[in-house]
Amino acid sequence: MKIFLAGATGALGRQLVPRLVERGHEVTGMTRSESKRQLVQELGGRPVVADALDPESVADAVARAEPEVIVHQLTAIPH
Repeated sequence: MKIFLAGATGALGRQLVPRLVERGHEVTGMTRSESKRQLVQELGGRPVVADALDPESVADAVARAEPEVIVHQLTAIPH
């Protein structure tokens, strides 16, 4: 299944990405900074950078990923 995970490098997202990938899902992981692209890749996901507070940025990222499911894990929990 194609999954778009918003907050892929956060406290919850970084736990979820590898588990989804292990189960055979194709995960596009959204992060807000270019510096976290590599982390998404290391977790097994395809990185996309978008500002969660910019609706157009998020809509564009989702449209490009063409997911079947969107998972919202945006948090302000420190890791």
